[in-house]
Amino acid sequence: MSIAAALLAGIDDRVVILLINLYNCCMKTILFVSGLLLLIATEILKVYFIMPFPHMQMVHTLGFSYFINMHLWWFRIAGFAIIVYSAAEFLRNSNRLKKGLLVGVLVMYAVVAYLCNFKFTANRIFYEVKQIGFTNASEGMKDYNKLVIGVVNNGEVKAYPVYIVAYHHQLKDIVGGMPVLITYCSICRTGRVYSPLINGKYDSFKLVGINNSNAIFEDEATKSWWQQASGKAITGELKDAQLNEVPSQVMFMSQWLQIYPNSRVMKPDNNYLQQYSDFSTGNFKIFSP
Repeated sequence: MSIAAALLAGIDDRVVILLINLYNCCMKTILFVSGLLLLIATEILKVYFIMPFPHMQMVHTLGFSYFINMHLWWFRIAGFAIIVYSAAEFLRNSNRLKKGLLVGVLVMYAVVAYLCNFKFTANRIFYEVKQIGFTNASEGMKDYNKLVIGVVNNGEVKAYPVYIVAYHHQLKDIVGGMPVLITYCSICRTGRVYSPLINGKYDSFKLVGINNSNAIFEDEATKSWWQQASGKAITGELKDAQLNEVPSQVMFMSQWLQIYPNSRVMKPDNNYLQQYSDFSTGNFKIFSP
């Protein structure tokens, strides 16, 4: 008989059962904590690497962030599956204190998930424009000292005040019968205008975050991510594809109207007047309540 067998033979069955139960309890606890950490880490990291948090882009994390965002629900399902599996026995043999602790931990995750999905994502900080309207320069225009992005096409002339576009970061319009994507990055202060034509179809875009201090947009069709300053797809199905840039000019309103006195000028969307006020004074609040 081996030494191990001899030792086991001398151990009371109750002690063995106790050790087995202790081992199972420890394993279930480890699994529960692992599932919870997976859920919390997924919610945080999906926004941390593509939003202007401190030190978030000191390494190249764009691909990692994109992978998390594209497989977000799989990470959530895996995390919840681990928690449910590990917590089932725990709940059957727990007192009120332990059950209350479990509920508290899940509430903590719910708070983290809410913040990371409804407060700290780019499209929840910078909402898309709801109403696009224009006015003639002669109709009480007061923003002569403000910058505008000007576009001319097929005889139609339009100007988009930078402080409006800067808040939304992107908006779609039609100039001279041609759909255009007007963009401005409030981080690096660059204005670009592109044709939203992808693979022969006009697509929609939304702001998802920043990369190397420049805005990132996601197209609706393929979920690829595009760099604002270059119009190039930097990750996703269409990586390395290029949006066609539409000629535009950035200048003061007064200068633009000297060249194009009959230009139409975009009016502020009444839903975001306070946000425009912050941006018109250069007070770009990235995280506003």
